[in-house]
Amino acid sequence: MKNEIIKTSLLACGLLASANVLAVDSSLAGLSDKQRVERLERLMSSDVLREQTQTMQSMREEIASLRELVEQQEYELESMKQRQRNLYLDMDRRINNAEAGGRNSVRVAAPVPPPNTSSSKTVAPVVIAGDTDGQAAYSEAFALLKEGQYGQSISAFEKFKVNYPNSKYADNAQYWLGEANYVSRDYKRALADFQQLISQYPESSKNPGARLKIGYVYFELKNWSASREALQQVITLYPDTTVAKKANERLQRMKREGH
Repeated sequence: MKNEIIKTSLLACGLLASANVLAVDSSLAGLSDKQRVERLERLMSSDVLREQTQTMQSMREEIASLRELVEQQEYELESMKQRQRNLYLDMDRRINNAEAGGRNSVRVAAPVPPPNTSSSKTVAPVVIAGDTDGQAAYSEAFALLKEGQYGQSISAFEKFKVNYPNSKYADNAQYWLGEANYVSRDYKRALADFQQLISQYPESSKNPGARLKIGYVYFELKNWSASREALQQVITLYPDTTVAKKANERLQRMKREGH
């Protein structure tokens, strides 16, 4: 699934580049060699190439965000499977102990089957029954984000925060709420979400990504000084990491564009 998403995004980049080449070829048709050279020089000196570079950079960032979403989904899926396996083994052990002790008269609930069995549909109600961390609600909100239903995912994450303020998924939910607002281009709300994550969950593993996105948000808001400060802070706090590399790349882009 991850490869399909990335391949689709790369194909879009290729189609965009091809369209640009065709547009240039069409504009040169019927011109003399000298006119073609002059035409190309005008294109090189205009903002066309810079705009195309910015578009390609934006698409690369979107691909990176998609990759992160897919990786998070895979992690959550594997975690759910492991919890289901543990629950099944624990209940199976209890039933075997009860039978060995001659307590067959006691009615014991049937064990929850492991994933990928014919009766796997019965797993969800059992998980929800003791779902004090809101795992089902969190997974639902994340699924909406993954499917591109940003408005619904924002509402779902906000509801999750109200219903499960002490959940072990609370910091992740706060991060993805900011991400949903970011991809929806509601940059001011995204900024508040990422800042709240850092202040409310100072030990969260999501903080490096949140700090990087704060730099990106200020960039989109054209607050160049705040963006530089936030990105430089990422490099200082998390040297030799992926987020530091991305922060440096954005700083270099700002320098090239004269911001």
